[in-house]
Amino acid sequence: MESNLIRKNEIKNQRSKNIWLIIAMIVVLTLGFSLTSVLSYLVTKNYVINNALSRTLPLISDNIYSEITKELLDPINVSSLMSNDTFLINWVSDGELDQKQISDYLGTIKNRYGYTSAFFVSDITQKYYYSDGILKTISPENSHDVWYYDFKDSKRSLDLDVDHDEARDGGLTVFINHRLENLDGTLLGVTGVGLEMTDVGQKFLAYQQKFDHEIYLVDGAGIIQIHSNPELVESVNLLERDGIKDIPGSILEPSDQIQIYEYQDSEGLKAISIRYMPEFDWYLIIEKDQEPSLLDARQSLWANILIGLLITFGISILMILIFRAYNKRLEDLASFDELTALYNRRHFSHLMEREISIAQRYGQKLSMLMMDIDNFKSVNDQYGHVIGDEMLRLISKSITKTVRTSDIVGRWGGEEFAVLLSNTGTEEALQIAQRILIDVSNQYLPTAKGTIRRTISIGVSTLDNPISGEDTLVSTSDEALLRAKAKGKNTVSL
Repeated sequence: MESNLIRKNEIKNQRSKNIWLIIAMIVVLTLGFSLTSVLSYLVTKNYVINNALSRTLPLISDNIYSEITKELLDPINVSSLMSNDTFLINWVSDGELDQKQISDYLGTIKNRYGYTSAFFVSDITQKYYYSDGILKTISPENSHDVWYYDFKDSKRSLDLDVDHDEARDGGLTVFINHRLENLDGTLLGVTGVGLEMTDVGQKFLAYQQKFDHEIYLVDGAGIIQIHSNPELVESVNLLERDGIKDIPGSILEPSDQIQIYEYQDSEGLKAISIRYMPEFDWYLIIEKDQEPSLLDARQSLWANILIGLLITFGISILMILIFRAYNKRLEDLASFDELTALYNRRHFSHLMEREISIAQRYGQKLSMLMMDIDNFKSVNDQYGHVIGDEMLRLISKSITKTVRTSDIVGRWGGEEFAVLLSNTGTEEALQIAQRILIDVSNQYLPTAKGTIRRTISIGVSTLDNPISGEDTLVSTSDEALLRAKAKGKNTVSL
């Protein structure tokens, strides 16, 4: 009983070790796959961000700067030509006498180049001229005219201004203003042209679609001046936007270098490029939403983790099956004789304990057959151990097919076998023993040296004493076997 308890504990401990080994393997594989996936994601993320900051944004900034400069260069040149036109200078110097002349002049400029408007504001008469005549007389008290006085005080020769064009029912317009001076430098007024904001916004929208970046222009205060969305113009301050306002220091400083920053807003990670445009005293802003680029990396991260979990799951199932097969093999080795596939003595004794306990509990009889192959040593001596093993297998199969399915057959050791006959008395046990005796004697084994056979001697004992146990049953069976051998072998004895 004690040996069986030890065996059960050994199997239990081995299973416990296997479970912990599988858990450790799952943890290691999961952590390994997860760590590898996260490191791969971080490398990809850093590459995407660094590539955007160090290569993509500066390159796109150069390209877009060239595009915008080219788009605005023509109206700037036209405005500059107007400010140096001798006709306009002479017309103002002569007292602004013929209003039709200035209207025709401005109309010709407007129509020839396709601008929204062409204008001239006289510093002498304060009159605002356009292609249809005189729009109004400007005044410092009028909020729509502040631009003129600010430009005049700035002493700049060129200025870009976004304002509502009163000549077009207040349509939002980009005005390119230029000082008009006579030969001695006296200010005669301001002339220039206007570009409809919708047209300019469409061009910026085309830039955005072409370069896949958000593009717009802001003034020195951060107010958006040109954007593909007209609703943002003159209404949104770059410096007050979420994430950008947290960037330390002043990001709008005149500089020859492109300034690049990274910031986080409610929508995710962004990269922003800021380039000063001295021609307009504005800043070119290019923004890139990093989230779409990082989305692929995140999807790859989760895909790798999922694949890792699936692999871990598959390996875990495989390990469980391997351990089960291994444990089954260990149990088989611990319970069965490898040569004959019968129960080994250790497990046979365990089953005997169970059968004795049942017999004692229910008052049943229990019989045991102890048998030994006659003259088996001569088989090994004459034919070799391989033939001896074959003979053991042959006889074990004969015993197994002869007894009942409820009977327990085991190899006791060497050439000895034992059978437990549950709920079986002496007379029935003797009948079964006789059948085994006859069947074994009829088994022949062909060899290279001829066909051989062996007989078997059987000792029979019955457990009918409620207080008797395993030792009594085994010892009485051994004694009966000795008596069978003494009778001349190939016999059954009680």
